[in-house]
Amino acid sequence: MNEKRQTDEIALEKNNDQSGEQSESSTLEKDYENPEQNRCTPTLDYLQSCIEDLFTFNKNTFENCTEEAPYNEKLRKKINEIIALVKEKEEAAIAENKAQYYYLLGKTWSVRHPVNDECINVLSKSIKLNPAHLQAWNLLGECLVHLKRFSEAKHCFIASLKHGKSKLILRNLSIIMREAQLLTNENVKESLEAGIEYAKEAVEMDSTDGESWAILGNAYLSLFFKKQDDKLLRQSINSFEKALKDPNAAKNADLHFNRGIALKYAEFYTDALISFEKATQLDPMWNIAKDTFEDLIKYLTSTQTLFQRKGQMKIKRLQQMTQSLDTSSLGLYSKAIKTRTGQVLLEPIPLSKLQTGLNFCKVICGRVVCVVYSQEPVPYTFCMVDKELTCIAVSVYNLAQGKGPIIGDSVAIPEPYLTQIDAKYNDQKFQYPSLRVNLPLTMAVNKKCLGTECVRQPQFLSKQF
Repeated sequence: MNEKRQTDEIALEKNNDQSGEQSESSTLEKDYENPEQNRCTPTLDYLQSCIEDLFTFNKNTFENCTEEAPYNEKLRKKINEIIALVKEKEEAAIAENKAQYYYLLGKTWSVRHPVNDECINVLSKSIKLNPAHLQAWNLLGECLVHLKRFSEAKHCFIASLKHGKSKLILRNLSIIMREAQLLTNENVKESLEAGIEYAKEAVEMDSTDGESWAILGNAYLSLFFKKQDDKLLRQSINSFEKALKDPNAAKNADLHFNRGIALKYAEFYTDALISFEKATQLDPMWNIAKDTFEDLIKYLTSTQTLFQRKGQMKIKRLQQMTQSLDTSSLGLYSKAIKTRTGQVLLEPIPLSKLQTGLNFCKVICGRVVCVVYSQEPVPYTFCMVDKELTCIAVSVYNLAQGKGPIIGDSVAIPEPYLTQIDAKYNDQKFQYPSLRVNLPLTMAVNKKCLGTECVRQPQFLSKQF
């Protein structure tokens, strides 16, 4: 699948550092209260107010500016003004709380991207002066992420837990555990599971926070792509649903987009279309969301049309293609196969005899009459017909690009899982029978089972912070 606000092949948590810094800061302040902040600190309070205005200015300017150059110039001037003000008040501010002063200075520098060394240095000073300053720990970790120093960022977030917990740091830990550059074949499962646990802790701290639920949904979805456990997909969708109950989270385009990804994989296409459309409405400039939404409509339209027209082939051609189908076309399924319960001989049945759901101990066979084109490589979808000339769509997941069956190939599918696609968007309806294949290795193509080189699991890696 294409990357969703992506880095590789995926879908993503949007970079909210421009619009959410102020609310994130207040979140941490609720989670952790520094005793020193109970002192009278008029200078620091004034600087804090000015910096919050800077973040508001950044958000409003970014949203309303149509060209990047004027936006950058306006922001640069505003940052320089606040930096000058903070340094002008340095002596009085340090007298009130030195650690807080360096934190505020770093917070001001953090608005400018890429983050500079001075920002990292002053935030490090703040933490050394007050190791219990969770806001400084979190901001330093986020700045390290923006510099792609992921290992340091992960260490920073984890180290902060020794001094207390905040839902924001736990959420960031959940995200960093899914960072592609930190994942290896040895640690991927453990890291993704840890990401779920951190997100769960964030939810436990505040079960009404939709952002925490959204990140938990992303964590479940990431592990689903690794383990292909339908339970994880259901948990992901359920977490997204709970996130939408938070009015603030419901305004996040990424939440709707990522929910759409989960629903698309579950083949709940009506709700997926609604989610993708909502994402484009909330962020009209997000081309990936728009393209994904439009491509799904095209995919459903093409699949339905090709199914109805049997690949746009004439009856005589279909008869020629299928007349050679026989027991040998089943490949290894023409004989008894070894299972956990012993030897089992699957019963060949025509497509017309398939029941909705799992067709236990059955096997079907047909020839590919068309392949459905889609910008998204997952699922790989084709239509096939059997000797009765009954047609059906087949969606194959976890298949490497370029390894799917092509027109004319014979395909045998053991214990096929039949679903009835029934989706709609506005006045369009999409209805057709479809077989879902999660394990490509079980298919016999031209009498041979696919090799491991034909398998590739998609990934879901969200954009950092």
